Amino acid sequence: MKKVEKVKSMEIVKEYDDSMFRRLLLLFPPLYLIHDIEEIITVESFLEKNSNVLPFSITTLEFSFAFTLLWFIASMGCYIAFKDKRFLGMKPTTFLAFLVPGILLANGIGHFGQFIFFKDYVPGIITSIFILYPYTFFTAMFLIKEREVTKLRLLSYFAIGFIAQTPLALMALYIAKLII
Repeated sequence: MKKVEKVKSMEIVKEYDDSMFRRLLLLFPPLYLIHDIEEIITVESFLEKNSNVLPFSITTLEFSFAFTLLWFIASMGCYIAFKDKRFLGMKPTTFLAFLVPGILLANGIGHFGQFIFFKDYVPGIITSIFILYPYTFFTAMFLIKEREVTKLRLLSYFAIGFIAQTPLALMALYIAKLII
């Protein structure tokens, strides 16, 4: 990360905590992977159990392939952002803000909505509560505290993420069904 520094009476102050930013980027791939593993293990049986409500089926292999594809793309973005390069036209801090408090939090809230709708376990709810929510909250607070993003901007990333996550997941599942 290019550090913008200000000299304040012989003391150099960074504009934001670069090491914490990098740690947050590096945390995304393993935390998202743990979340996906919970979904992969449980999605096929969940869909079979709820076939009367959800009129489609996905095999564990198709789901695994689709979300490995999404995981790989997001992880590649984290690596590129870690190297202080733009990914998908976004500067590193924008990418982190869009990916984590945007798409990832929207995904976790989607799981909670499903939990309320089905009144039962849904794939991804446990890791959403214990991993996604704390990680996204901490990342959002860091970005706000370091003045890298405003609360309004985070809210807009969340809204875009909430809308974007479904077409991204459906596209990945479509690709998986074509290949497998």
